[in-house]
Amino acid sequence: MEEHLKVEHPYLPSTLRLPHYAANDLTTLDILAMFFSIVVVVCAITWYLASKRAHTNCALIKLKLCWFASCAGIHFILEGYFALYHRTIAGEMSFLAQVWKEYAKGDSRYMSDDVFTVCMESMTAWVDGPLAFLALLAFLQNKPYRHLVQITLSLCQLYGDVLYFSTAYMEGFKHGPYNHPLYFWFYFFFMNILWIIIPSICIVESWIKLTAAQAIQDMSKNKKS
Repeated sequence: MEEHLKVEHPYLPSTLRLPHYAANDLTTLDILAMFFSIVVVVCAITWYLASKRAHTNCALIKLKLCWFASCAGIHFILEGYFALYHRTIAGEMSFLAQVWKEYAKGDSRYMSDDVFTVCMESMTAWVDGPLAFLALLAFLQNKPYRHLVQITLSLCQLYGDVLYFSTAYMEGFKHGPYNHPLYFWFYFFFMNILWIIIPSICIVESWIKLTAAQAIQDMSKNKKS
């Protein structure tokens, strides 16, 4: 019986077979610096555009629009890449592939072709990505449907992230080194808890705005009747 060559990789569990795995040629610092530099540039452009409009020239609104812009890029480009290349990503050397191979040190489901992760990221890429871009445009252009888009996007993000955390918990956090300061607390926990905290705030805001708008419409109808 022919023995399969064991390929060493940094992921848990150690029994995970990744015969096509190729180690990154970029360091962790290089990957993080490049990734967050791109996010900063996107946020700077968004902040500038929002500052040019009276209805968005407010620090809190500009921060929210930076969030939408970042989400649009991360969902559609980064997560879209994973959705398309999840079967071969462990052996690829593009920058986006190396980002995922680095992140997967905290959650190896991104290397193992995990069914839930593939489905969740595909929905996030092709639904949440366009919604985030639409939310950005809607607020920049002061569209009347902006809070409808915001609450829809935020509910989708919150639902997906709750499932992401809960499935990892149900499996005993076995896909990464539990309590590791970088791989668990920064990659897995911090980088994902943002998609619970911020969407929750956006949902509350949109709930208040939409409820107030409906109350005004109801009062107007009552006055006419």
